[in-house]
Amino acid sequence: MNTKLLKQKILDLAIRGKLTQQLKSDGSAADLLKEICDRTQEKTSLRAKRGNPSPQTIIPLDKNEAPFEIPANWEWIRLGNVCFVTKLAGFEYSDYIVNNLVEDGIPLFKGKNIQDSKLVLQFESYIPENISDSLERSQLRRKCILTPYVGTIGNMAIFDGSFKAHLGSNVGKIEPFNGILEEFLFHFLKSDTGYKQLTKHKKATAQESISIESIRDVFLPLPPLAEQQRVVEKIQEAFAEIDSIENNKALLKTHIKQARQKILDLAIHGKLVPQNKTDEPASVLLERITRDNPHYEKLTDVPLEIPDSWEWVKLGDVCEEMQSAKPKGDSFKYIDIDSIDNTICKIKAPKVIESKNAPSRASRYTKKGDILFSLVRPYLRNIAKVEEDNCIASTGFYVCSPKNINENYCYYLMISHYVVDGLNQYMKGDNSPSISSKNIIEYPIPLPPLAEQKRIVTRIEEIFKSLDEISLHLV
Repeated sequence: MNTKLLKQKILDLAIRGKLTQQLKSDGSAADLLKEICDRTQEKTSLRAKRGNPSPQTIIPLDKNEAPFEIPANWEWIRLGNVCFVTKLAGFEYSDYIVNNLVEDGIPLFKGKNIQDSKLVLQFESYIPENISDSLERSQLRRKCILTPYVGTIGNMAIFDGSFKAHLGSNVGKIEPFNGILEEFLFHFLKSDTGYKQLTKHKKATAQESISIESIRDVFLPLPPLAEQQRVVEKIQEAFAEIDSIENNKALLKTHIKQARQKILDLAIHGKLVPQNKTDEPASVLLERITRDNPHYEKLTDVPLEIPDSWEWVKLGDVCEEMQSAKPKGDSFKYIDIDSIDNTICKIKAPKVIESKNAPSRASRYTKKGDILFSLVRPYLRNIAKVEEDNCIASTGFYVCSPKNINENYCYYLMISHYVVDGLNQYMKGDNSPSISSKNIIEYPIPLPPLAEQKRIVTRIEEIFKSLDEISLHLV
């Protein structure tokens, strides 16, 4: 379920009057506009001086201008007719600004204070309180909407007016007249229709920008006040349900991630599939592995209990020694840390690099089926199986080339918490904590019979496929 798309659908229904029931007792938006005019007659001259049309001249839009049909008791109106929209005056007031002044300072709202439709109340600039009243135009005296008009256009948040503040540079305020709910206006401007209206005159400069006049020119579908309130309540109710779904999705994603590791943990302990007495025991496999290895030492200190038919070995016992490689031809495929998607432990795509520009670290030979394990910050889980031949990896990886062990079993083993968390304990260094190849080579791993390794891999992939299908429905 796409919850962002669902929220936009809710907003679209709301601004078209299809989310709530129209009631005759609400009156009409035309009545509301007349009340606004009557209440603001005394301020007409002041409004005109500030660049806003006089409330006495409010004229609803002609139906031919309207973007879409709305209920009969609603009106299309320009936003500037029912809101005081402004920014800083033309005067330069930077001489008054003091950075990091908290005591006796009035904070300035800048664009960075508006993020994800919320206000971030961590300020870096202030105006001394003793001169605050002289900067009338930038003062925030009451509840309003704050929106940048340079930079992140369409980002906005509601200021509740609970404390003294000033507009900073590049931030405008939209202060609705009495009878227009800030929350209704906010939801309209966050809708696709509102955003398109807001940005239709957007200027493509170094930073995107819109003029204050273009904000005033936005077409607003206006319901009566009582319906504005019902619309806001319905939106908030619907959004709360959607947020609950989103939170549950996040929780389910966490559970799926934990389930994957639980499956790997069961596999490592020999509890994912039943043991089969007809399988050749791992001890026979181990004899073949160690027959020509004069350095083999049997492990006596084992980390956990495993089935009788399994054996403990070091990772290096089931991996070929790493080999070096040099780029050949005009270009080569290079795998570095950036090539790994560590959320799924897979290679996104090797980089194609001209051989003459080969990085000095490009010297690890790899072949299809090898497993790369990052030596730097192993807790970040930059681990992946090589999916094609003729790639060269960075020396930042240990390359495990499985021998006498199922390569997929080896891969699942190396992405398990048992291996990753276990190797983390050997990290050294402060800036880029790392482990050594020796730490990996000497790390103890449980070795099942080959036939059981195949059954384990099959079972893991069956379960992971089901978990992947669930995850696809959580996007």
